[in-house]
Amino acid sequence: MINYKCRAKTFSFINIFILKIGVILTFSIAPFFCFDGFSIPSTKAVVEDIKIQNLYNEIFDLEFDFDKKTENTKTPLYLVVEDFRDMIFILLTEDKKNYEKLQINEEKRLELLEKFDNKESSYFKEYKWAKAEIKLHWAIIKLSFDEKWASAWRVRQAYKLLLENEKEYPNFIYHKKSLALLQITLASVPKKYQWALDLIGMEAELKNGIQNLQKSTSQMHFFQKETLMWQMLLQTYLSENLIENSKTSKGIALDLLQKYPSEKLVLLASSLVLMKNESHKTALLAWQEYARNYQNNQLIFEKKEHFSLDYLLAELYFYSEQHQKAKFHYSEFLRNVKKDNRINFIKDAYFKMFLIDWLRSSATSYDYQESIFFYSISTQGIAKTAVDKNAQKFIELVKEHKHLPNKTLYQARILTDGGNYQKAQITLLQIDEKQLQKWENEKRFDIILEYYYRKARILDKLHQTHQSISFYKKVIEYSTLHKQNEIHYFAANSALQLGFIFKKSDKELAEKYFEMAMSFEGHQYEESITQKAKLALEKL
Repeated sequence: MINYKCRAKTFSFINIFILKIGVILTFSIAPFFCFDGFSIPSTKAVVEDIKIQNLYNEIFDLEFDFDKKTENTKTPLYLVVEDFRDMIFILLTEDKKNYEKLQINEEKRLELLEKFDNKESSYFKEYKWAKAEIKLHWAIIKLSFDEKWASAWRVRQAYKLLLENEKEYPNFIYHKKSLALLQITLASVPKKYQWALDLIGMEAELKNGIQNLQKSTSQMHFFQKETLMWQMLLQTYLSENLIENSKTSKGIALDLLQKYPSEKLVLLASSLVLMKNESHKTALLAWQEYARNYQNNQLIFEKKEHFSLDYLLAELYFYSEQHQKAKFHYSEFLRNVKKDNRINFIKDAYFKMFLIDWLRSSATSYDYQESIFFYSISTQGIAKTAVDKNAQKFIELVKEHKHLPNKTLYQARILTDGGNYQKAQITLLQIDEKQLQKWENEKRFDIILEYYYRKARILDKLHQTHQSISFYKKVIEYSTLHKQNEIHYFAANSALQLGFIFKKSDKELAEKYFEMAMSFEGHQYEESITQKAKLALEKL
């Protein structure tokens, strides 16, 4: 039985953003209160709009009360919002029992929509759009439970419905956001998966997708924040310069936090984007402003929050170099999930606590085998998310080589990820030419390669472009020389960054590096780097 009044696992939501199509479609909800023309609404319509808005507000507050009485007569708009609630609840709880209990609602709502398949109905132009939205919601849900073909088929159906509605009602604003998201996301699919798009009959249209997104973002409507959240996520995960002369993903996140400081879904999405932009302290400040209280080393919230918020806070403190507070919240997170070892982020929580102990230790030879945190990375949790997989890979490499990685490089990496570029640069100064030569003699090519890569990234972040170009090129040359391209992502991402650097000054050279980034296969971040390079090429 579903615990309907529970508050969903907040940070687990972040895992969904990084799924290939779900990364953007999670916010597939339309601007419900935008009208094509001016008219005086009836009292019944006004009441209906208020009820829709109340339900919508509850979703953005991450409040889920399924026992509340719902409308007997439901419009397409109401059905979409109601379905959106189911999707967010299932994705946040990651509970298959909830999924199995609620999945019948997809069919029920699609059946209810059929009465609007009538050109005489005032809701007819919303009919196909609403069907598409519901199918997209369940595509995302099924993708999260590894039902890939069921998900792909629903995406195909939704795409077809949206294209049909666009042809029939080209000025209808509701469908433009979802259509844009599909068109842009599909355009980023790597070439090696193009056969799958051809098989299910879907064609990517980047240009049309960008145009639809621009139309949606340029029009004022009641729920414009969804459009901005979509644009923010697209720019974060696919292409920062998706729309020319638009705000950066970080800029959009800051605007959203300023306008909607108390909406937890906005806080979560914006926090994720800020973290990807190495702005952990800014995200942490937003949560502190939201809580407005801090007691006994813990943020105190007005309402009782679900335990997964501890993981998010721990991450923000970790990369803000507030390690004691980070450790406290990681511990709180683990304490609350001890009864369910299938929760995401368990491995990463143990990994980060191990890193805190190791990196803060003054011992010249740290005995990792004595660490309970190191041991728990292998024995606890699941390796489904990128961070959990990274923790698992760390353990496997340590066990394989029988020693920890270079401490200085790891410190520089974490400092860079946390946005402390100056400190990261100073940290790397501990590695001199003598040390590099020693590693070269020992044939430790991987560690030298990482040194060059960390150097390149830090210089790039510090806007020392000329020097960063030199080191990016050195990474590619060294990686190729020592056959590291399929083992490490350093060369592929260096090529990608060189493409971004040269795209304004030398498009031919930029194209060369984007093609090069896509040519490196088998490394850890192949799909992500390939997606970004493919989109960048299409925009040149």
